[in-house]
Amino acid sequence: MKHKVLGKVGSTGKVTNNSDFDVLPLLPISDMSNRLLRKEMTSTLYEYYLVDDIGEASDYIELCDVLRSASPNDEILIRINSGGGLLSTGDMIINAINESQAHVHGFIEHGCGSMATMIFLACHSWSLSDTSEFFIHSASGGTVGKEHENFASTMFARKKLHKMVRNRYAGFLTEKEIENVLNGQDYYFDNEEIGERLETYTEFQQKKFEAELEAFQKEQEDAIEGGASTKPKKKKILPS
Repeated sequence: MKHKVLGKVGSTGKVTNNSDFDVLPLLPISDMSNRLLRKEMTSTLYEYYLVDDIGEASDYIELCDVLRSASPNDEILIRINSGGGLLSTGDMIINAINESQAHVHGFIEHGCGSMATMIFLACHSWSLSDTSEFFIHSASGGTVGKEHENFASTMFARKKLHKMVRNRYAGFLTEKEIENVLNGQDYYFDNEEIGERLETYTEFQQKKFEAELEAFQKEQEDAIEGGASTKPKKKKILPS
């Protein structure tokens, strides 16, 4: 095989007394500089320790702000060692994760229970320590007021909680296990059991995304085929 050798500008043909080397003309420096492009990209790794009880929402504004303002090149690592806490605060953190352009990674340092499990599952990827623990149960709490007010509040909270448990644990727990949780049964998992269930959960989420994407595309196709005679449908947001 002949080796290609670059020569000075304007030189052609063979190198004198060396027929094994072809001579190729060099590109002018100005042309070469136009071919080589340099792009600088910066990224930031954020680490947040979600530990102890999940308290008032005002204590997590900084975390939510970072989640919402981080760029697609950034990564946010949430280290969890919490037994759970306020549902309202957990919902706020999950909303911020869903809106984040950055990659959000959840890591269980040791304990992850109740609302903390939902935050963990909302992350885009996960990893576990050797001593990771996962604790799932129904919510606890109550209201103070007149009897009819307490009843109305409890029934509303029960309806909302059941819907939330079914949506957020789907794919991680079986349908039977979800019903058991809603009926008061607690579930505990070690790191190996969590890892196995995360594989199933990932597959479930992927199939869910593909089904939602297919439905969205079908709706767009139907809208195009229908033309002006078809009443415009409400816009849908693709799953993140």
